[in-house]
Amino acid sequence: MDYVVYCDESRHECPEVNRYMAIGSLWVPRERKAEISRRFRGLLRECRLGSEVKWKKVSRARLEAYKRLVDFFFDEPDLNFRVIVVDQRAVDLDRFHNGDRELGFYKFYYELLNKWIDGGHRYLILLDYKQNKGTGRYAELRRLLELKAGSRAAICDLTVIDSAQSPLGQLCDLLTGATAATWCSALAGEAKTALAQHISDRCHPASLTTETPSPARCKMNIFRIDLSLRA
Repeated sequence: MDYVVYCDESRHECPEVNRYMAIGSLWVPRERKAEISRRFRGLLRECRLGSEVKWKKVSRARLEAYKRLVDFFFDEPDLNFRVIVVDQRAVDLDRFHNGDRELGFYKFYYELLNKWIDGGHRYLILLDYKQNKGTGRYAELRRLLELKAGSRAAICDLTVIDSAQSPLGQLCDLLTGATAATWCSALAGEAKTALAQHISDRCHPASLTTETPSPARCKMNIFRIDLSLRA
């Protein structure tokens, strides 16, 4: 089976302010992507959400509409979400990443993706555009994922997209942003607090700060990277 994987990140800047960063990924079978995207676009029109859906745009006026977007994710069996949470204050840049924060960032991206790359499948990985200082970050990430997969699986492509043009990419942003804000205790305003609680109520276990016991595939996998032995 082929999969399309939408990726996004939240609170990865300013670690002195944001203790935790989150890197999220929304996984959908490629054969169902067009139909699920069509239905999601229809829901956006029904909710009168004409502009880009993002966590930072959650407001009292949009709250009920955004709850319906969350429900769409939980009610669609072929959508799965995996997010890793990283304690940025515990990252040893000098020891493990040659003092390069960006290099460390993409190593964590690798940890996010490689656990769900299974044998016999092919993957199209779509990252939200990010301005990198180092050249070849995306190519190196793809190379390492291909090396890990070996002959078991194929990375058809790893490229960047503009999430403003991708409704499912926006859904990934919403779930990733909610996770990061909850871990950072940064749920400013009643609307964001209510939406994060709505997501938590539909999680199993019921909390955005409850770590999933293993990285195995499930509906919503929240995995905190253990930095006690590595960073």
